Amino acid sequence: MFKKNKNLILFALLIVAIGFTYWFEERGNDNALKLENKRTEVLNTEHLGELVGVKGLKIDFVKKGDAYYARADDVQIDILLAKARLDEFFKILGSLKVKTFLQDSDVNKVGRAFYIPDDALKMTFQFEKGEVTFTLGKKLDFDQTFYMEITQEGKKHIVIVKDESPDPGVYKTDQEYQRSEVKYKRLTMVFMLTNVYFYDTRLFKDLYTDEKIINFDEITISTFRNKKYSIDFKRTLTNPPAPKGIVYFEENWISFHRTLTHMQGRTVIATYEPSALSEILSQFEVKDRSGRNYTLTLYKKFGEQNGYFLSSSLDKLLYILKPEDARLFFVNVQDFWKKSILPDLKEYVLGITFYDRNTDQVKVIDRELFKVESLKQGPVTRPLEFKKLIDFLKTEGDHVSVLTEKPSEILKKNIMRLNFDNRVMSVILEDNDAILVDLDLKIKIHHYVGATLPFSIKRSDYFEGTK
Repeated sequence: MFKKNKNLILFALLIVAIGFTYWFEERGNDNALKLENKRTEVLNTEHLGELVGVKGLKIDFVKKGDAYYARADDVQIDILLAKARLDEFFKILGSLKVKTFLQDSDVNKVGRAFYIPDDALKMTFQFEKGEVTFTLGKKLDFDQTFYMEITQEGKKHIVIVKDESPDPGVYKTDQEYQRSEVKYKRLTMVFMLTNVYFYDTRLFKDLYTDEKIINFDEITISTFRNKKYSIDFKRTLTNPPAPKGIVYFEENWISFHRTLTHMQGRTVIATYEPSALSEILSQFEVKDRSGRNYTLTLYKKFGEQNGYFLSSSLDKLLYILKPEDARLFFVNVQDFWKKSILPDLKEYVLGITFYDRNTDQVKVIDRELFKVESLKQGPVTRPLEFKKLIDFLKTEGDHVSVLTEKPSEILKKNIMRLNFDNRVMSVILEDNDAILVDLDLKIKIHHYVGATLPFSIKRSDYFEGTK
């Protein structure tokens, strides 16, 4: 995760690339040289070896291999820490520069507590052969700098530190900027971060890193609201399969795969009793391309808490999901079907039989400029009304059902008949649904429209000079 032998990335935070810089007004005099030598002695960590851990007020990291893990008495398993958040953590601390060292005589005059009023704001970097501790002191009143105590090999030094990162504040005057506490308060929050903040909450961690590769072979899905079904990524099929005349919706397959691959919890719980979980909402049984078989189970309750709690047989963590992320686990088999019937052609002939049994044919040109041309002499088309109808036919239906009614029953309900691409569809109304019925394929595509149809069924609205 981090390069070795970068001198612990120069003090791994406050050391990590902290490239401490030290300014002297009189660098040529003996006093400056002594202070420079003192600086070199304090900050030289080459003899300490590799950084192996970080401890703070509420953090405790240990390095294993190239990654960092949380360690704590109440955590019985190692929890991988998120690289992005560690990078952010190191970046903030890596912007700190030592401006000057205070001499011990000056510190003793007013006492250490003046500079370091709170020993709790402490962070220790553990190396193979020793450790270095930083304790955050108070901010200076007249500028953005602040005090910090550095402890190494039993020696303590108080320094004045400047944060050279971009300032996130907005200021009306230069004086406000010079005295701003924004950076200092941000650093205080960094010293108070917890292990939980750094947890890697990705469901699959580093199992699937290439977005272009399909990771799954088959997923069997059962939810509290739908019958069990499966999706086969090898053949791009569902079981039960899409009805004849309904194709698979490739975009939804891709979106589902990508979302599941990158799924992560809002946070994770490391130690928990599985018996505290109840009310299963959904379950995925997964077979992936690496030969693994595992189960993801979504629960509604964890003890007395309501929410979305996901367990995985891949690890012993409990993932707490956001409601918007939990929606993936309620996906329906029909979400993988394309529930619209309009051809993909940019030009095609559309036949319409209206409720009054008048029949017309038009040529639809569905390009950047939408046009409709009548194939009969006489009537002049109203393109806007045709576009409303075409837009409706393009939209995804809410669900598909099998036709159980007799053709005669459909004819009684028919309000419009459409003919295109060698396909005949009847339009009927039931409750708040506009339903496209394919009598040949015996399927119905349901569109919820409410009390108002999004298109007209009157011929006079489609052609000028008609009744």
